[in-house]
Amino acid sequence: MKVITIDSEAYKVLVRKIDRVFNYIKEQKEKDAVPPPDPSEIWIGNEEAAGILEISQRTLQRLRSNGEVTYSIRGGKIRYTLQEIQRLIVGRVVASKYKQEADLLQAHQKYQERKKGNQKK
Repeated sequence: MKVITIDSEAYKVLVRKIDRVFNYIKEQKEKDAVPPPDPSEIWIGNEEAAGILEISQRTLQRLRSNGEVTYSIRGGKIRYTLQEIQRLIVGRVVASKYKQEADLLQAHQKYQERKKGNQKK
């Protein structure tokens, strides 16, 4: 094994350069980081909501009729926010396997990917 010696001042300069490169990379990563979507801004359709909640669309209609779920009608289609779906789960109005917000967002993303895959065929 060879031993390489370096002047103390040169070593300090090298360490400062490495620190600057590290900080630059860290700053770029923070700039590129995409914040997670806000569940109150994501609207999903009746079919997707029923799928996430693992209930029938008729049960979802019953929840709407009883005023247990907040919804919106746009263009003749019923829409719910992911936040409202999460409220149903957390409030135990509906039992579901999705307990965390991240799980709910992931389920929404998977549904969107499946939907896109079906449209391409």
